[in-house]
Amino acid sequence: MNVRLIAFSGFVTAFVGGGLGFLIANLFPCHYTSQIYQHLEQKYAIVGAFAGLVIGSSQEMIRELKQERDAEEDLLRDFNRAIQSNTNKDNH
Repeated sequence: MNVRLIAFSGFVTAFVGGGLGFLIANLFPCHYTSQIYQHLEQKYAIVGAFAGLVIGSSQEMIRELKQERDAEEDLLRDFNRAIQSNTNKDNH
């Protein structure tokens, strides 16, 4: 499994998610003045970055695992073909 590729994918999607969170907070400003509504841009950016990190890393990890599984299945398929062809030669 390529850990660097998984980390890179996570960081890129974290950057995109943070940007989207910041953009959404600025496009739809909150008119409330309570303490909890202060600095929404930072909070949305952090939530977006975390979501992007989790989603991007998970997606890349699933893709890597699928490639490994496909390679193992191909190896087993080739092994089974070799056994069958060897068995067919012995029977004739």
